[in-house]
Amino acid sequence: MNRPAGWNPFMEYNDIYIVSESTEKTVLVAAIGKNSKNPYGYVHGGLIYTMIDCAAGITARADGHSYVTQNAYVNYLDNVNDEERIFATAQVVRRGKTVVVVNVSVHTQDDKKLADGVVDMFRIED
Repeated sequence: MNRPAGWNPFMEYNDIYIVSESTEKTVLVAAIGKNSKNPYGYVHGGLIYTMIDCAAGITARADGHSYVTQNAYVNYLDNVNDEERIFATAQVVRRGKTVVVVNVSVHTQDDKKLADGVVDMFRIED
């Protein structure tokens, strides 16, 4: 089975899929089901964090090298309980020789911002 370059089994497990990817910008979508929600019926913060981390990693790795998360900072801004899907949009802030800094926004289809994060991805030996 052919898998896209950014494929990740943890993403598949969490119903997160790649909409688009490049060395500068990546967009992911997550299907929201009962297992995506916290006990209060809202999107689980862990899913939001996972989307941020995965979007940053895919964007960093789009240059053909291997990266791991070095640091991640997330501001949870809002939440929803009635969406069928949410999106993560990652944009490179700076691409250095060993560290890529990526800003990631998690939002609804109507651009209601749920979280904003900054992730530093560290390049490891290929």
